[in-house]
Amino acid sequence: MVLGLISALAYLQIGTLSYFQFNSPALGAEPGTESAEEREHEENTNVPNGFSPANPHPNASQPANATIQNFTYARLKQEISPVLGNPSSPITIIEFGDFQCHFCGRFARDTEPQLNQTYIQTGKVNLVFKHFVTHGSDSMSAAMASQCANEQGRFWKFYELLYGNQGEENSGWASVDNLKKFASQIPGMDMTKFNSCVDNQKYKSIVDNDTAFAYKSGFQGTPTLIVEKSDGSDPQVLLGAYPFPVLQAILDKKISGG
Repeated sequence: MVLGLISALAYLQIGTLSYFQFNSPALGAEPGTESAEEREHEENTNVPNGFSPANPHPNASQPANATIQNFTYARLKQEISPVLGNPSSPITIIEFGDFQCHFCGRFARDTEPQLNQTYIQTGKVNLVFKHFVTHGSDSMSAAMASQCANEQGRFWKFYELLYGNQGEENSGWASVDNLKKFASQIPGMDMTKFNSCVDNQKYKSIVDNDTAFAYKSGFQGTPTLIVEKSDGSDPQVLLGAYPFPVLQAILDKKISGG
């Protein structure tokens, strides 16, 4: 408990729109239980609970470190971004993730359910998902398929299924055929509509635009969170799979106006 509070206070001292750097070792799973991806990236991060570094942008001409401006709930909704929670919530969390990122999976399985119960269901926070595709072709397929699920109002169930059934990166677990099988498990999903949407890559431009924004903003990897007021003001960028107690301290301070 004491260590958790100390960690939370340390995070809160970091300035807005700064990436968190620490000299202590990453706080991850028990030794020997990490996935291959987590072991590969462990030496490259000092962020508690880790992140997956983004690969270099395929278009070297893309500018870096663009300023985040007017990233409001209304704009995000217009961009067909999946949203969980009340539009009137005072705080918005924007999650940039890749469905093959194991640290994103850790956040989705361990932190998001507590975040949902404590803040989203109580109307204090809404959560928006944006795509930051850095892990290969299956990641792109999964991102586009998730937007097809969002078209039918079932993104978050699809999100839960994908992160709950992650395999090794580009091992085929997120192939198009498997993505369709996952979707078929969701009650009420119109599979004819979903399959057509996936096969036609209907939402490729949405995924490309999200990923380009992440690169232009200088985001270092996945997951990256932006915590801000729902009018787009007071944004704070957080890098890594934050444990709930640390995120809770950040949210409580922002909700109270601190």
